[in-house]
Amino acid sequence: MNNLYQRLDLNLLRVFDVLMHSRNVTRAAEQLNLSQSTVSHALARLRQALDDPLFVMTRKEMRPTQRALALAAPVRQALALLEQGVRQSASFDPAISARTFRIAVPSSIEHGAVPQLVELLHQRAPSCRLAVTELIHSDYEDSLSRGGMDLVVAFADGAHLSSRLRVDPWFDNPMVCLSAQGSGLPECLSAEQLVSWSHVSTSTWGHNQTLVEQWLKGKGLERHIAVWVPSFEALPKLLATGRYLAMVPELIARDFCHYYPLQQHSLSESLRSTYILAQHPLTEFDPALSWFRQLLAEVGDRLRQSP
Repeated sequence: MNNLYQRLDLNLLRVFDVLMHSRNVTRAAEQLNLSQSTVSHALARLRQALDDPLFVMTRKEMRPTQRALALAAPVRQALALLEQGVRQSASFDPAISARTFRIAVPSSIEHGAVPQLVELLHQRAPSCRLAVTELIHSDYEDSLSRGGMDLVVAFADGAHLSSRLRVDPWFDNPMVCLSAQGSGLPECLSAEQLVSWSHVSTSTWGHNQTLVEQWLKGKGLERHIAVWVPSFEALPKLLATGRYLAMVPELIARDFCHYYPLQQHSLSESLRSTYILAQHPLTEFDPALSWFRQLLAEVGDRLRQSP
């Protein structure tokens, strides 16, 4: 056993980690920029050193053995710590950095906050880039630990993120109602007035719409949803018909009312959605991400000043 560590080197552990993720020698070789024979040889050395087959070929993929499954998390954590140590050893200078920050956000944040974030990034880190993907129902632990994602913007009550992630509040935003100008509705709506119209729902699973449904359910009420759309893109034209209402975060309503003939209405009871920032603990001390979080905090402060 004392000689085990002498028979393992970093390259073997990297091969093992990628094989655990890809379950295929060819794909692992492509990700590592190595030949298939090199990856196969590394796997053979691992098998010999650990006295275990580690992966067993099936019709569809290479399935890990129990020994491999037990090793997967410690190896991933060790490699991630090393990767972070190397990355964090250099200071981050936003003026010259060309880093790409990768975040996942709900559609409301993409529409209402990302443009502000991009503008600040352009002003203070002109060579840095931003890659935004849509928030999905994932725990995000793997993608955040591997560096495929830097931060996730989610909902405080979303309950889908891994409990092992570092989660901090970002800002909250009131839910408001949108209608066409000339709808005749008062500035403040009761729950009963809200359900007297047909609605457009702007997400297939989003937390904001669920928040509204639960609030109404508690009052024994239910909206009639006439149209479901996956984003906010079609909303202005749908509302302009004068047939529908839509419940949206205030940061969306503020923007739409500026550019389209729409008006927003507050609710008789406050209904607020809280956004959070999720990050893997392994990247907590990454100077680039610390700087980026400060940028997000500034955007959050601006959005928090809304009614």
